[in-house]
Amino acid sequence: MAGVQRRVATSVSEYMGVVEGIASSTHSGLWFRGQSDASHQLTPGVLRDTTLITDGRGLPIRKGQIITASGSEVTGLNPERMLAEFRRQARPFLERPLTNEFEWMFLAQHHGLPTRLLDWSTNALVALYFAVASVPASAESGDGDDACQEFLDPSGNEYRDDGFAVYVIDPGEINALVCQISDPIDIASEPERWAHYLQPTDNPGAYFPICVVSPHISSRIRSQSGVFTLHGSNIHPLDWYDVIRPGITKVFIPYASTKNVLSGLHKVGVTKSFIYPGLDSIATDVKFVEGIRHEAWKETYFAKVERDAAREATRKKRT
Repeated sequence: MAGVQRRVATSVSEYMGVVEGIASSTHSGLWFRGQSDASHQLTPGVLRDTTLITDGRGLPIRKGQIITASGSEVTGLNPERMLAEFRRQARPFLERPLTNEFEWMFLAQHHGLPTRLLDWSTNALVALYFAVASVPASAESGDGDDACQEFLDPSGNEYRDDGFAVYVIDPGEINALVCQISDPIDIASEPERWAHYLQPTDNPGAYFPICVVSPHISSRIRSQSGVFTLHGSNIHPLDWYDVIRPGITKVFIPYASTKNVLSGLHKVGVTKSFIYPGLDSIATDVKFVEGIRHEAWKETYFAKVERDAAREATRKKRT
């Protein structure tokens, strides 16, 4: 299997250095996706919980049976059925009428309905925030240097579970490979042309994922980037395809660097209230900053206590 490009960072400044290096080799804008667990692949929500129901020969399998051959059939949530039900119930709450199925898909995705869409961001620091903000406190340990070195080893595990990650892609490059279009696709403006991605399992032309942008159909979508990969009939993650993998960069950050990265993001203004404006987010940010201040105060206080104790011990020895 062809490899993704591997990079590591332990601080915001190192991360931005990596991003600048990637950007220097492309002529179009990059997309970023942060994930709190580096072992997770690039799979849209509706395809994350699938169950094998036949083997490679089309024969039914028992629950829990291990299958090693390819060509198996799977079952999972039905995105088309869920989208139809969402559309039926959501109409009274719309800010404005929606004109096609893709607009409905984008809206449903932003409100938490599992779809074939996978969210990305055009902002490198926003993606880094999404990756680090969900890291559990219990994970913030381990040897970060060793984790980085092992990740960079081409023979090492690409899907480590001792860090978080930001994936970086060039959407124009992926689309050029998949559908001979060198830009992200405004899919809702040409719904008839891309209708085969609405029912991809019934259309052989909707096999590979494509990079798409959404219209600003709500204030919530407007405040975020509104860029996605739209996955077709194949259930595999974006980083499974050999033709696409070399164009993906995975930036690994060890969990040991969590606090350092969070602090660095706050220093440049990328906070929860920046991502999600509102009183709850402001309260979270105020608590976080006060926590940093208090930890620094304790370090200073106990260091002074130790110095004073050492001086007192020295004085007693002299007397």
